[in-house]
Amino acid sequence: MSGYSNSNDLDVIFNADEAFIQFAHIFKHIHQNVDLPEHYERLCDQLLKKARNEPVKTFPIDLSQFRLWEAERNTWNLIKQLQILRSTYPTDVSIPEKLYQTDGALQCELLATNLNFAEAWIVRQWLQDTAPAFVPVETNPEYWSYTKTHIKYNLKKNLQYLDPDGSYRTGQALHSQDQLHDNELAKSIYEYLRRGQLEIACEISKKNGQSWRAASISGYIVNGEQTDDGGDVDSIIKSSGNINRHLWRATCYQLAQETGFDLYDRATYAILCGDIDNVFPVCRSWEDYIWAYFNGLIECRLEQYFSQRGQLGELGDADLPVPTQLLSLTPEDIFRKVEAQQIDKDHRMALFHKIQKLFILNKPDEVVRCLREELLDKQINYDDAAYSHILRFAAHFVLFLRDLIPPTSDKESDDLVKTYTELLIDFKQDSIIALYASKLPREMSIDTYALFLKNITGSYDERFYFYNLAEKHGLDVIAIARRTSDLILEEYLKEERYANPLYLRISSLNDKVDPKDIVLIRGLEWLTFNKNQVVEAMDRANVLFRRFLACGKLNAVNNLLNSMANPKSPLASYDLNKEADEYEETVVYEYSFYRNMFNFFTKYEDWVTIWQEKPQSPKFPQDISISEWTLRIKETTDALDQLSDKFLTAYITNPEFDEDKIITEEEERRMQELQRVSDIYIPEVVLRLHHVYFKTRGIIPGNLDKSLQLADLVADESRHLYVHFRRSKKLPVFLTMLRDSYLEITRDNPTAPEIFRVT
Repeated sequence: MSGYSNSNDLDVIFNADEAFIQFAHIFKHIHQNVDLPEHYERLCDQLLKKARNEPVKTFPIDLSQFRLWEAERNTWNLIKQLQILRSTYPTDVSIPEKLYQTDGALQCELLATNLNFAEAWIVRQWLQDTAPAFVPVETNPEYWSYTKTHIKYNLKKNLQYLDPDGSYRTGQALHSQDQLHDNELAKSIYEYLRRGQLEIACEISKKNGQSWRAASISGYIVNGEQTDDGGDVDSIIKSSGNINRHLWRATCYQLAQETGFDLYDRATYAILCGDIDNVFPVCRSWEDYIWAYFNGLIECRLEQYFSQRGQLGELGDADLPVPTQLLSLTPEDIFRKVEAQQIDKDHRMALFHKIQKLFILNKPDEVVRCLREELLDKQINYDDAAYSHILRFAAHFVLFLRDLIPPTSDKESDDLVKTYTELLIDFKQDSIIALYASKLPREMSIDTYALFLKNITGSYDERFYFYNLAEKHGLDVIAIARRTSDLILEEYLKEERYANPLYLRISSLNDKVDPKDIVLIRGLEWLTFNKNQVVEAMDRANVLFRRFLACGKLNAVNNLLNSMANPKSPLASYDLNKEADEYEETVVYEYSFYRNMFNFFTKYEDWVTIWQEKPQSPKFPQDISISEWTLRIKETTDALDQLSDKFLTAYITNPEFDEDKIITEEEERRMQELQRVSDIYIPEVVLRLHHVYFKTRGIIPGNLDKSLQLADLVADESRHLYVHFRRSKKLPVFLTMLRDSYLEITRDNPTAPEIFRVT
């Protein structure tokens, strides 16, 4: 049983977006592949009915869109019928011969043993069922009433006969009103036969007082046998249908060739006998011509089979000729002849007709190839309203074919599904993109879904929803997250022309972050959804840290660290494993380096804020605001002291490589970026730490000495901090600050070393 029921949830007014969603809903929930065309057909039909009921207020749609939906509905109907036949048709049928069989039994036998004939029968039935509606003749039950009145009152003295062929036999015309009604009736009978509705054609003939027409066309019914009372032993066998159908067909053929008859009368009898030449004059569409050919082909082959089984004499009897010209034609010949007439003027309709033709000819690979040429080679313009419609059909068609034998061409069908998925991205059909991406090969699905995720810039929860949706559809979310991050980095992480460290402005933590930097941070967050990518996320974060810090963007670093510390992310609970490899240790160590650096600058800004809040001299001895402020300054200064030591003790130096190792471009770049970051921020930390020591010299005893002792820290050969001062050209600035410290010291201690004395 199907997992999807076509119920009231589809009872809505459709638009283009709704069609995307509804087709995806069917595709997702129908578990029997063979059922898909029927549900797609039903959906198209519902859309058409809704559009016709309210064409202006709720569903503005032009006639070309109506035709597109009709063409698609009819195509799904054809696919459904032919595929069911092809998938269930027996390959080895043994039917015992009987001394005598009715035409009806032979017809059933031919349908059961000849797949080509059965397919032709399906095609004819399909063309009949999908023929457009028409307006039948208005019923007039009185037979030639106007002509009869004129004869009665001698107004038509020359017309003396009211039998059906009296007018044709004598050459005398009917009254114009009767002639007009006769012509309309003939056309209606043709239209009913064109739709395979013989019984209605007979009924309408009788209702219009022309039972003779019903009698003349009812000979089409094939002779067969049936029993009453359910087929019991004692039941009576009854025969029905035309036992002399060959003779009747020959008569119809003669009538179809009577040039004095109305065109629709001739077409009617041509249909019944399988003639095509006399049907063509009333054909108007591609479907009319194809139907005429297949109808003729069926009638000719049926007659041939009757003859082969001894029911008739030899075909081609000179006294009783019947149409035989179609016996040598194949379906390929039929389509070639119709295409030569160039009936289709609308390219979009011609495309659907080509699809229908190729599926009838059982060439699904060529259908896919045709659709690819039309859509991907841009024979249909992307801006054309039909493009999205036909691409949606193409994608669902190739997905339907995936489970059939023989399989469709993978590369071409994959291209169509990929293009449709990209169309859904353009149309912002976010909820169903993962469904179609999951039907692509792994690499293609990764690239396509990553292309979609790249533009999702909402909240963490929103992005995790689409990540989780991909995982539910079986996509490789780890590779997709990586590719998404790569796409964003490639687009926004451009080469920077860095300023001289001496003149670089380091932003405040609260400065507004550049929108492009926010996009980069959001791009990195795609790697924070899965615990298996935590180290990879930190590695990518290190890249951003280096780029941001190299440009003095502490505000962006603040945003990035907050993002990485999201409590919903596995990264928030990460702990370095004792069994971690060298790569993981290197990544985590560098990540910790940036966090320690950031912690120092964060605490420094807190210190500056507290310092600026220093209260004025107290008005009353009991005022404790000064003591509280002093306590806060001491605590913050002490924290800065510890954070600077943690940072300066464990800062990253350039890695050492074996002499034989070839350094990659990525490693070379990392080394350059680490050097720049160290050249900027190691001096900056020392200088700011000196500023804190110097400013608090009167509050915290010993801080003035500490400010001077920073010289020993910078000059320490085991740390080489002086290298970064020299490269950043900030050594003179540092010496000036040391001079200020020494001057303060010498005020209380005149015996200080000569090196710092002022000349």
